[in-house]
Amino acid sequence: MRLLSAYHDFMERTLSGLPGALAKVRFVAGLRRSSQQSYEHWGLERTYGKESAQTAISKAHTEAFQAELSTPLSQLWEELASAEGQATESVSELAEGIPPELGGGAIEHHQYVVKSLSLLARTRERSIHRAA
Repeated sequence: MRLLSAYHDFMERTLSGLPGALAKVRFVAGLRRSSQQSYEHWGLERTYGKESAQTAISKAHTEAFQAELSTPLSQLWEELASAEGQATESVSELAEGIPPELGGGAIEHHQYVVKSLSLLARTRERSIHRAA
């Protein structure tokens, strides 16, 4: 007997382990099949069926996207800079983070966030190279 819906399962057992809005957006966007707007998550599909898994992941993607857009840029930068030390590569992955359903968010806002983080990452890299 299942105790969780596909959405709650995905949120509690998968996304809750990821720190911050950017990590969640990158992860969920990475589950998207490259040529389609559908997601690929073998375990969730096996447990709940393809349609339920797609609906759950799509909803989670929209929510992570909205969280990204409502998080202050300084906090997003701290998350990005502390995550892995390869901020420029991480920012390029974010550009693909737009969900099929925006949930009231704006693509232009997302693009602004990505461009701002990209500029910060490049500035940081330049200052590191100059110091070395």
